Amino acid sequence: MTTARAAEIVVIGYEGLRSYLKRGLLGSSGVMAPFVHRDAPAPDFGRIRAKWKRFGIVDLCLMRLAKQLIDLGLSFEQANGIASSEDVRQAFSDRRRLSGAILMTWPPHYDFILFVGDDLQHLPDRLTDVGDIAVIVQLDRIAAHVRTAIERPQ
Repeated sequence: MTTARAAEIVVIGYEGLRSYLKRGLLGSSGVMAPFVHRDAPAPDFGRIRAKWKRFGIVDLCLMRLAKQLIDLGLSFEQANGIASSEDVRQAFSDRRRLSGAILMTWPPHYDFILFVGDDLQHLPDRLTDVGDIAVIVQLDRIAAHVRTAIERPQ
């Protein structure tokens, strides 16, 4: 998936996506750290995707999630922190785990909870704990949007 096509799927615009990538969108999530000699400086993984030109379906789902969270009022840093989480990446990586998965965050705080499977029974209690501000995102709908957009002819 090229950067231009990825921007269409994420619904952000080419320059917007490039800007997000330069700011460190997804961080080092899903990237294996290279071996580094003990006397050599470790590479900076903060902007590792800034030079990428190809993206996989999980990356696109995470980028779409970050874009939606930003549109819902979270800061770039909050949205990126959530989208960069290995737990969220794992949810998008496993279709069985993704079915019915819900992400809940509350913008005043840098915190979120991922509800998967049996965890969904605790959602009403957590909503009560949070109070009057909560953002709920259905992860399977994001994955469905991305898959539909990929299958759509260019």
